[in-house]
Amino acid sequence: MKLFTAYITAKRCFYLLILLLLLIILSGVFNFFSAHLILIFHILLLITVLVLFVISSANDKKKSEPLRYKEVKAHLQSYPEDNETGFTTIADQIPFMVWRSDEDGRCIYVNRKWVEFTGVSYQESLGFGFIKTMAIQENHHRRQEWWKMIKGHQPYEIKFQIRSASGELHWALAQANAYHIDHVFMGYIGSIIDITEQENSTIAIQELSDRKDEFLSIASHELKTPLTSIKALFQLIERNLSPDHKVYHFLERANNNILRLETLISDLLDVSKINAGKLNYEHTEFAFQEMMAEAILSMQNIAPNHHFIVKRSDAVKFTGDRFRLEQVIFNFLSNAIKYSPEGKEIIISSEVINRNIIVSVQDFGIGIQKENLSKIFNRYYRVDNTVMKFDGLGLGLFISSEIIKRHNGSFWIESELGKGSTFYFILPLTDQRIHAEVNTDEFSYYQDETINLQFNAQKNRMDVNWTGYQNFISVQNGCLIMLDLVKKCQAVKVLNDNSKVMGNWSEASDWVSAECLPALAEAGVKYIAWIYSPSIFSQLAADKSADLVLSNITVQFFNDQTSAALWLDTADQ
Repeated sequence: MKLFTAYITAKRCFYLLILLLLLIILSGVFNFFSAHLILIFHILLLITVLVLFVISSANDKKKSEPLRYKEVKAHLQSYPEDNETGFTTIADQIPFMVWRSDEDGRCIYVNRKWVEFTGVSYQESLGFGFIKTMAIQENHHRRQEWWKMIKGHQPYEIKFQIRSASGELHWALAQANAYHIDHVFMGYIGSIIDITEQENSTIAIQELSDRKDEFLSIASHELKTPLTSIKALFQLIERNLSPDHKVYHFLERANNNILRLETLISDLLDVSKINAGKLNYEHTEFAFQEMMAEAILSMQNIAPNHHFIVKRSDAVKFTGDRFRLEQVIFNFLSNAIKYSPEGKEIIISSEVINRNIIVSVQDFGIGIQKENLSKIFNRYYRVDNTVMKFDGLGLGLFISSEIIKRHNGSFWIESELGKGSTFYFILPLTDQRIHAEVNTDEFSYYQDETINLQFNAQKNRMDVNWTGYQNFISVQNGCLIMLDLVKKCQAVKVLNDNSKVMGNWSEASDWVSAECLPALAEAGVKYIAWIYSPSIFSQLAADKSADLVLSNITVQFFNDQTSAALWLDTADQ
């Protein structure tokens, strides 16, 4: 490259030298003419020299652009054969398929494992010959994906079906990264792994899960019919007995067990419907505080030894499925009763904050270990993992979480082992007519009730401070505003402070990783220092967002602002 640059420079100097010699010769000739004519001639000649120099430079630049790739390629081809032999020797020993492409997406190398697995020779695989190994239905779609990756030089990962030497179709995972030499894109280098066993296992597990759900659905329906008859019979007997009869107490206990059995059957049926996507919702407008009061009163009758304290109950209209949301309250309250000693207090609160309803149920029971918090809303999970100590199948909170998600809400837990737990859920109000106050200069500063952004020009850093409860809408809105300011200010670094975030925003984590972070990377952001929220569930949402990101952006997590800012200051050094 240095020789090429020296050649261009020498070429320009040669042209200038020739023109200067002509200038000297012609100056002597024009001595016979007047001084004015000589001055005009010199000016015109100098202008001509400058124009020719500019044209020469432009032409040289145009020629150098395509020459740069050719030069690098020629440089590679001039490497000793031992280097290429060393690469192929190593690649041929790797137990999975390895390949390499050029800048146009044509295959220029496959290793021995590829030839053995596919039965396609080395020469036949080169160019676009490798495509013949794909299942017919895969060809067109995979080609389109490949061209898209080639244009953007993005990391490449696909799962597809490939035909083996025996003619059987296998599931395979292909992964590749673009490689550059002297900042010139040279192509891709990647691998292909046979994942047929894993894929077949996944399919088999899904089939078993589907059969299990089908069985639960049928069994739940079949159990409901005789249970209804038994319940009616007990009610008939109860009406014909006086309360002081010696068997009346046993009838009450039997009825309570029938109610528990009804709840278990109903939960099993709901789970099967959720898995099949058939749990129906009927949205109506209702008074949220009235629904809360009725649910608490019903629970008080079931658990008279517990003291239910309503700390707050804001009056608000909400549009949703009242029956399903009441089911959530029942599950939260029954969970608090189940895991707290007899006679202890249970504190309930329902308040409106920033156009969201936040409901909390606090108990003073056994508490939950930090590492188990994220599992609590899973199917069949139990806090202590023992079936004998507490009743139930561990389905209530899983069903509740699905109902909350269908209402565009989220849930989380705060707990301390041995001291109790507080279960929360948040629901966004559907009435969006009240707009938040916004303060912004539309370039480097923005503030509303959920986010504050300020560009630090000295450090080329966008400082982002999130506040309060967040949901999908607020996270998406904040990220889009951040992206707009980052583009305008050309910020390379982002200090993303979540230390004042409360609750959980996990419903937005997939969108953040799939849309927001790649868009920030495309806008020029290279480093993000992410300060954790004190909320465990918010931390889990942050981790999930960063784990899924595939863009060329570095995300580092911190517990304090000082460490985060220091890392950003030294990130590009």
